[in-house]
Amino acid sequence: MYEDEYLKENHFSFGRNWQNFLNSVNPDRINEAKRSLLEFLGGEKAIKGKTFLDIGCGSGLFSLAAYLLGAKKVMSVDVDKYSVGCARLLAAKNGKPDNWKVVQGSVLDLKFLSTLGKYDVVYSWGVLHHTGKMYQALDNVFSLANKAGVLYIAIYNRYSSFLYINSSEFWWKVKRIYNKSGFWAKKIIETLYIAYHVIGLIIFRVNPVKYIRDYKKSRGMSWKNDVIDWLGGYPYEFATPDEIVNYCGKNGYLCKKMVFRNGTGCNEYLLVREQ
Repeated sequence: MYEDEYLKENHFSFGRNWQNFLNSVNPDRINEAKRSLLEFLGGEKAIKGKTFLDIGCGSGLFSLAAYLLGAKKVMSVDVDKYSVGCARLLAAKNGKPDNWKVVQGSVLDLKFLSTLGKYDVVYSWGVLHHTGKMYQALDNVFSLANKAGVLYIAIYNRYSSFLYINSSEFWWKVKRIYNKSGFWAKKIIETLYIAYHVIGLIIFRVNPVKYIRDYKKSRGMSWKNDVIDWLGGYPYEFATPDEIVNYCGKNGYLCKKMVFRNGTGCNEYLLVREQ
């Protein structure tokens, strides 16, 4: 499980990566994070005056976005102590508001989760598939939304390709090797991946310079930090949309909206409790 591994010498820590990302957080990135929440959740009314739980808050950027969009209460949760530190720093930079709390805890810990209460919006973007027990984490998240609440989650797509290098199974192996490697081996893997990524953009006639420059328009993220995030993100699980939608349906949640990624990226799901 990630919570048992991220403090080991060679293992990747999302939180340490987010510490570096915080240096680039500016009004443009914050506005992009706000825009992405509004666009997917259905406008300002979906957040303003609502309670918002950010499971796996990472840098805290989306907790900040929810707070700035008028959420009545924001709760940021992460198991990685460095991520908790990042979110607390963002909260402090924004006046340390009383209605924004940051706590350390695991989505796999039912006793801890029982202390959080129920929320109108439960947000967990690209997190549950890194716990080491994705479906258990998903089960636990179901319990955190109130009766009228929604879940906004993102899960890596299960992808197979005639080019094995593009498949989910291939990247599972790369991530595993990356996390067992020392400093210089990691640098070599990062360099190879960047070359692979840039060549891929060129093949599909995408200007890599423009792509990297405009990357912040994707949820306010940073290309460089996301490269490291992708390689280091292990444990790593994945699922097809049908697998996620059917599993959620069996547990009383209907998929109201979905954004599909035709590759190994994250599919996004907006889930509502079945009436």
